[in-house]
Amino acid sequence: MTFGTSPQEPNRPQAFNISSEAVRYARSGNVLDAAKWTELVKKHCPSAGQWIYKGLDNSDIRTLLALAIQVTEGRAE
Repeated sequence: MTFGTSPQEPNRPQAFNISSEAVRYARSGNVLDAAKWTELVKKHCPSAGQWIYKGLDNSDIRTLLALAIQVTEGRAE
């Protein structure tokens, strides 16, 4: 919602790619700010910036963070 993606995005592969890049970026000592999240989403979701949603919260950012944590935990096993 924050990134203006279509209801079909991000799909599972896109979300995985976004979260994987976010994890690599954070592990290299960088801070994942709103600008970086936007860059990552735009890179992997062609519809980013084309949809407008009103009155919604930051649940998409929380979802991406949760996916990034899952990717990290999955690789630790």
